[in-house]
Amino acid sequence: MLISLQEQASGKQITDTEAMQAELRQLQEQRKIQERIYQKKCSQNYQNEQAFEQLERYWKEIGSRKEEYELLQDLNKTANGTLSGSVKLDFETYVQRQYFKQVIYAANKRLVRMNFEQFYLECREISNLGNQGQSGLDMDVKSFLNDSVRDVKTLSGGESFLAALAMALGLADIIQNTAGAIRLDTMFIDEGFGSLDDESRNQAIQILNELAGDERLVGIISHVNELKEQIDRKLFIEKGENGSKAHWEL
Repeated sequence: MLISLQEQASGKQITDTEAMQAELRQLQEQRKIQERIYQKKCSQNYQNEQAFEQLERYWKEIGSRKEEYELLQDLNKTANGTLSGSVKLDFETYVQRQYFKQVIYAANKRLVRMNFEQFYLECREISNLGNQGQSGLDMDVKSFLNDSVRDVKTLSGGESFLAALAMALGLADIIQNTAGAIRLDTMFIDEGFGSLDDESRNQAIQILNELAGDERLVGIISHVNELKEQIDRKLFIEKGENGSKAHWEL
C-alpha cells in the first residue's frame, strides 16, 4: 500500500496550499466587494425606476395642467378683451352692452316720434367693432328711408339733441323699471332746443308734456323765446343792477 502511494506520488510536484488558500481568501473578499457593488447598483436602479415612474406621472399631469392653463388663459384674455385677433371687448363692457341695448330700445320709442320716423339708434354690432380698442358702447344711426347705417357722430346739432334727449329718457325708464324702488320724478334739460326746427321742437315738447303728465316734473332751462308759449308754468330769472330776480308765471 505504501509502495503504491509512493509510486503514485513519484514525479509529482508538491503544491503550496497556503498560497492557494491566500488566493482563495482574496477572491472571496473581491466577491464580497462585487456583491456589495451589485446590491448598491440594484438599489440605485430601483430608485431610478421609482424616480422615472414619478417623472412620467408628473409629465402627464403637466400636460393636462398645460391644456387647462391654456384654456383658462384664453378665457381670461377673452374676458379682459386682450385675446390676439379678437375684438377688444372685456366682460364688463359685454354686460354693459346688454343694458345699453335696453336703454337704446327705450330711447327709440320716443326718438322715432320726435324725428317723424326718419332714423333710429343701434348699438354697433360686435362683429363691426374691429380690434382697434373701440369701447363696445358705440352707436350707429339707421335710416328708415333707405336702411343706410352711419356713425352717430354724423348727426346734425338738432338730431344730436333729440338723440341725447331720447337716450336720457330711455335711461330713466330702464333705471325705474330695473330698480322698482327708485323713481326719477324730476328731470332738468339744459338748452338744446334752439338747434331744432319748429316741427321737431313741437314734437319734443309734446313728448315732454306727456312725461310731465305722468307725475314727473320736467324742467327746461332755455333762452328760446318760442318755448314760452308752449310751457304753462315758467320760472323767470332776470339780471338787474341790484342782482338777479326770480318770479313764477303760472
